[in-house]
Formats: sequence, C-alpha cells, structure tokens
Amino acid sequence: MRKKKISVWRIIIIAILVLMTAITLFPFYLMLVTSTKDQIGFITNFWGIQFPVYVDNYIKAWEVIHIYAINSFKITLLTVVGVVLVSVMAGYAFAKLRFVGRQFLFYLLMMFQMIPVALILIPMLININSLGLNDTHSGVILPQIATGCIMPIMLARSFFYGIPDSIFESARLDGSSEFGIIRYIVIPVSKPVLGSICLFTFFGSFNSFMWPFIVLNTDELRTIPIGLNRLIGQYGTDFGFQMAAYAIVSIPLMILIMCTLRVYIEGMNLGAVKE
Repeated sequence: MRKKKISVWRIIIIAILVLMTAITLFPFYLMLVTSTKDQIGFITNFWGIQFPVYVDNYIKAWEVIHIYAINSFKITLLTVVGVVLVSVMAGYAFAKLRFVGRQFLFYLLMMFQMIPVALILIPMLININSLGLNDTHSGVILPQIATGCIMPIMLARSFFYGIPDSIFESARLDGSSEFGIIRYIVIPVSKPVLGSICLFTFFGSFNSFMWPFIVLNTDELRTIPIGLNRLIGQYGTDFGFQMAAYAIVSIPLMILIMCTLRVYIEGMNLGAVKE
C-alpha cells in the first residue's frame, strides 16, 4: 500500500514538472514559429509552423541588430574580465591577507550590496560626465564592474577561506609573490567558482538595460536590450521580424546556459563555505 502511494505521488510530481516545463517552453516555441512566418502566414496560421520557412526575417533582423550584438558582447566580455580580476584579488585579500580594518571593510562591502542601484544612478552619471565618459562604452563598463563585483567578491572570499593556509605559506617560503600565488595557485583551484562568477556577470551585463540606456546616446554604440526595445516602435506590426531578432539573441544564450549550468551550480555550492 505504501509503495502504491509513493508511485502515485511520483506520477503527480512528474506531471506537474512536465506541465511547468511546457508552460516555460511554450513562449520560446511561439517565438520560433512566428519568426519563420511572413505577414500572411502570421495571420492565417498563428499557432502552426509555416512551410516553406520564411528566412528573410532573420536576414533583415541580423542587418539591423548585428551592431547592437557586437556592442553587447564587447561590453559584456570586458565587464566579465574586470569583475573576475577584482573579485579574485579582493576575495583573496579579504580571505588570506592580514591588514588593519579587514573585517570592517568587508562588512562595509556587504552593506553596499543592500543599496539598490537605482539610488546611485544620478551620482554615477555625474561621475561619468565629469570624467568625460558619457556616450562611451567605458562609461558603461566601469560602473558595471564597480556595482557588479560585490557579490563575486563575497563568493570568492568564502571559497578562498576554505583553502588551507599551509599551501600559501609554502608558496611564500619558496619565494613566490602574492600575485604569483594568485596566478599559479588561487586561479587554478578556483575554476568552478570563477566559472559561476563569469556566468552570472555575463548575463547580468548582457541583459542590462537601464544604465546603458542612460549613458549611450549614439545609436551605433547601443546594446542589444536597447536595440530590441527600439524595434517595437520601428517595426511594431512586423511580428515575424521582431521574433527573428529576439531569436537571434536568445538562442545562443539558451545554449550557453544549458552547456554551463552544471559549472554554475557547482561553483555556487563550492562558494558557500562555512567559516
């Protein structure tokens, strides 16, 4: 009797998971089938797949958004590199170096994590204007590194804290500098954590809308989220074209998520080390 109850509950759980998966994937299905239709196919065959596939939507969409895609990947990759460098060095310093005010500075950093980014937009914009970085990619990248490295620093510090001090002491006795320790010891053993930092920094920067929208005024410098938002106004009735643009952007990101999900989960688990 007990086995029967367990099997029934298992069936119910699987059915719920299948239903949730279908609900989650249905918008992607609708996006893909709409992106392969012309206007007539969109009206006459809304739910189904059109044959032959109308590939002109993808050609036209790429011609419009390719510059936005290039800008987004440029800004995102440079932001990821900056966040990784800052988080590794700061996390190592907070975990393994002894200096006055270390705990105070770390708690202060944790306090900054609780401040909404929207509250510091105006001060950041004033600083960017004073540095002459308005309407430049540098004006987007540097503040994103500053605001996006707090959680990675905390994650890196937690992971580095669990590495035995004897390893670092041995390296120092062999004459290695702190930068040498970071390069040859810290980074190689921290690949899962660094992978997770790279992933959530990548997606956070790539999907960022508000700050690039404020800083970038020239159309040739704008990013994918801004470019896709502009498509709604310019091509409001050409749904196939719009869905093709969304598909071009979203499909590579979905593939990246599926290929790196295990690395992300492992990194987050390894970073959650109790002190």
